[in-house]
Amino acid sequence: MRIVIIGGGAAGMSAASKAKRINADSEVIVYDSGGFVSYAECGIPYFLGGKIDDYGKLIHYPITEFTEKRGIIVRTNTSVSSINPEKKEIFFDNGTSESYDRLIICTGASPKVPQKFKDSGALAIRTLDSGIDIRKKLKPGMKVTIIGDGVLGMELASTLKEGGYGTRLISHHSDLFPRISREISRQFLEDFRNEIEVELESEILAIEKTNSNFTVKTSKGTHESGIVIFATGIVPNTSFLKGSSIETTSTGLIRTNELMQTNFPDIYAAGDCATSRNIVTGKESWNPLAQVSNKMGRVAGSNAAGERMIFPGSIGTTLVKIFDYEVGFAGLALDESIKASFNAKRTTVKARSRAAYYEGGSEIWVEIIYDVKSGKLLGSQIISKDGGAWRLNAVASAIQAGLTVEDLFYTDFGYTPPFGPVWDPIIIAASLSMK
Repeated sequence: MRIVIIGGGAAGMSAASKAKRINADSEVIVYDSGGFVSYAECGIPYFLGGKIDDYGKLIHYPITEFTEKRGIIVRTNTSVSSINPEKKEIFFDNGTSESYDRLIICTGASPKVPQKFKDSGALAIRTLDSGIDIRKKLKPGMKVTIIGDGVLGMELASTLKEGGYGTRLISHHSDLFPRISREISRQFLEDFRNEIEVELESEILAIEKTNSNFTVKTSKGTHESGIVIFATGIVPNTSFLKGSSIETTSTGLIRTNELMQTNFPDIYAAGDCATSRNIVTGKESWNPLAQVSNKMGRVAGSNAAGERMIFPGSIGTTLVKIFDYEVGFAGLALDESIKASFNAKRTTVKARSRAAYYEGGSEIWVEIIYDVKSGKLLGSQIISKDGGAWRLNAVASAIQAGLTVEDLFYTDFGYTPPFGPVWDPIIIAASLSMK
């Protein structure tokens, strides 16, 4: 059996490895349009900021790990132009074609850059190739303009600032980082603004390049920059499916079921180009995250190779380090919960991350969102300089398990003063939500 995989990122190589393990006699071939496979995309901002000095450290495995040890054929710098699912054939940009018995599409996503600025010289990050290109262009002390205040924009702004670059962040929003509740983000955002030049409610009017410099014109003014980076979202890499009968959403995502199977039983899709199930709402969703893509890929590879495996979905748990802050969210925000027809309410707690008498620690802001009638946990957001990440993961596990605020209150967390107070902020939030 020939299993062909398009895309060698997190989902693609996970799918290839799982398929080969299950069906060792199968021919597993991976095609990727870039020069690398199996690398840590999430580490690219730290490579740009100088915390990682060699991009080679971001590569999980050399290609030889797959080709020589696992028996997987890998073809880099090879782009697929179209698919004929009825004839089980894929076509490449060079005019050649390849047949398959099972196909797994893991083409990921690309940065969303406004059409009018695509030829401006402004850059965007998604692949290791793009990260290497930007790193070459960065010069010590250079002024950098970041457009966008989502997870990537905020992360880039902080890592580049820490790397010694003069950093400006431009957003069309009235508040920074709108995914995070204003109830818990005030101090965090104030500290961020003290480090980064921030321009809110601003629209990009023009980006002009002169020699090695950029002039960025916005609705708020004009400034010079050595480099401009868009961090304004992503779009799935599925344009090559245009004209095929593989079912996609209005935004280009490939529709899949719990087996990661498309509307063609021998074609699967996984990762940032595919839909999955939101565990909280039970509805179709999109969570383009590395840990989610890896699991989706493994499920797709297993099913393509003949061993049934189900992907239950995800809740979009996201963590990001912004300066000294650990910031994260999981599940639904309050407005998302209400939109999903839950009778939702939130509880916000500000406390200490460790016992008050123990050295170190910091303030921690915990927010949990829950359904008033059932008590079911719907979402959480946490910000802290100490212990924010592990606490979010703890609540995320409770959300995914379908626990209630009462269940969370009675969860038997370990206690010792260096790691938390006897009444942990999470337990306090749960207790207040029970009243």
